[in-house]
Amino acid sequence: MSHAHSPVIPRPVDAVRLDGGRLCLDFVNTIHDRYAAEQEDYLGDPKRFIAWSGRAGALLPADGVSEPRAAPRRAALMEEVAALRGHLHELFAARIDERAPRPDAVRGLDHWLHQAWTNQTLGIDGKMHWRTGKSDPQRALQRIALDALDLLGDPAPSRLRRCANTTSCGWLFLDVSKNGRRRWCAMETCGTAEKMQRYRRG
Repeated sequence: MSHAHSPVIPRPVDAVRLDGGRLCLDFVNTIHDRYAAEQEDYLGDPKRFIAWSGRAGALLPADGVSEPRAAPRRAALMEEVAALRGHLHELFAARIDERAPRPDAVRGLDHWLHQAWTNQTLGIDGKMHWRTGKSDPQRALQRIALDALDLLGDPAPSRLRRCANTTSCGWLFLDVSKNGRRRWCAMETCGTAEKMQRYRRG
């Protein structure tokens, strides 16, 4: 007698943690337990991506973005989301590991940076402003790309970190603690789990 697995109900977007300290890092962290055998993608469809983007600040109410209706455009958007997320993870991991990133990751970020710059104009206030008119979900990816460039171009000593729970988590974060010794994406999750494991081993 076979037992069918009950479908996994995605956690509400409002329950997704934003522990990265930067928009671009929170975007990379939308893969739950990156090193686990079974990953959970918080951005499983366009509706969830747009909802998450609004919560994280990649989209603003004034953008007036709605999810694409046509199936090909919906599929293309999710491919773009997955590709940029993978490229950014590679770029940040390379920075943490002090190695050269893969060229395709550099090209992937470069593509969205050019898209972002094309959709902005210089105002008389000396600041860049998004062009008015029709806005689509790609604006979220453009904002994420600009934030990633800002983080990667920071000349200050990097506090970019990988969660110490490398058996499953793999989340990235910006360590803004005073002593610069933050080890976990969040103490209440990975930090507590590590303490429990040490307690059991002891």
